[in-house]
Amino acid sequence: MPETQKKIVDIRTILFDFDGVVIDSEPVHAKAKKIVLKKFGIPYPANIFDNYKGRPDMVFFDHVSDSLDPLKRSSLMLQDAKKMIFEEIIKELKLIDGFFPFLQLVENKGIKTALVSSTSIYSLGLVDEIYNISMMFDLVITEADTNLHKPYPDPYLKALEKLPADTKSSIVIEDSPNGIISAKKAGLFVYGLTSSFPGSILTEAGADDIIESYYELIEKLNFPVLQ
Repeated sequence: MPETQKKIVDIRTILFDFDGVVIDSEPVHAKAKKIVLKKFGIPYPANIFDNYKGRPDMVFFDHVSDSLDPLKRSSLMLQDAKKMIFEEIIKELKLIDGFFPFLQLVENKGIKTALVSSTSIYSLGLVDEIYNISMMFDLVITEADTNLHKPYPDPYLKALEKLPADTKSSIVIEDSPNGIISAKKAGLFVYGLTSSFPGSILTEAGADDIIESYYELIEKLNFPVLQ
């Protein structure tokens, strides 16, 4: 595992996860998945949605098809059903509080940014229709850009390669254990945002520091006070 910098003094790049860091989409994704499972009468444990936070839908539905569905229905069919439901409820999505003003401060300081996610191009496109998220970043990495996804380091390694950027001047903002593990394996300094999981879980996953909001991160990074 690459050695992670203990402290990033000169931040030149910030890498953002998507779900739970930019957009508060996890509850909406979970709601759509829950509707699908109930629609097809598939039993599931209560913690299944938390266990698959930050992971591609296909990984979730592969598990459902292989291990939970008595009829072993196609994971692709289940995923397509989820897509249709997600489209119906997508207007429930909201930006994470403080994200946009934080991003404005980052842009004003000339810091490069990347969205590094395991989400699909399809899902990102739906969100773009509401918030135009992709245009806010210098680089966007989705599940289509790597063969292996979080918790593997590949998404973050790909972002560092394409920007380009290095670990000595980059930080990551993540909200899930899988995302934190991915970033740490890539040798990056990680702030764990407690929008989806408690700080204790994020620390256990390897987060270097815990933040409860973007406003707290602004203080930690000594960014200008928001007007």
